[in-house]
Amino acid sequence: MALRLNPGLAPMWYTPSDTDADDAAPAEFLLAPLTEVQTMEVMADGTIDAAGNFYPNHGARVKMLTWGLKDWRNVEDANGVPVPYKPGAWQQLPWNLMGELANQIMIRSAMREDERKNSPSQSLSPASPAPSIAAAASGADTATKPTPHPSQNS
Repeated sequence: MALRLNPGLAPMWYTPSDTDADDAAPAEFLLAPLTEVQTMEVMADGTIDAAGNFYPNHGARVKMLTWGLKDWRNVEDANGVPVPYKPGAWQQLPWNLMGELANQIMIRSAMREDERKNSPSQSLSPASPAPSIAAAASGADTATKPTPHPSQNS
């Protein structure tokens, strides 16, 4: 089988797992999967155990958020004033939310293209919200199992 290069990585909206289901305007984050080179950079900043689970260190999480968090909506400051997204603004988020978002970026980066297309969190367009993915990620003890390359499944 021929090697197929990644045709493009579409950002998807993500609603944090602890969001109240009755919240009419939940915080949402536009997360983009990492490129192959970015994924390699992140994988260099963590460890992989014998079972193949990846444990990112702080540097890996910083890279994931820097490269993978593209926008947000319904994020407010302590006074209820909307905070516009700008690069690096993720550093103001609670630490556990940063861990959850980094975990989601890595999960989306490890998905093969056919899995992304069939993912329930894939938006119809980058501007439309996607359903929430409930992830049990604390950020401190999150492990992500890398998806093997199709040639490894033979």
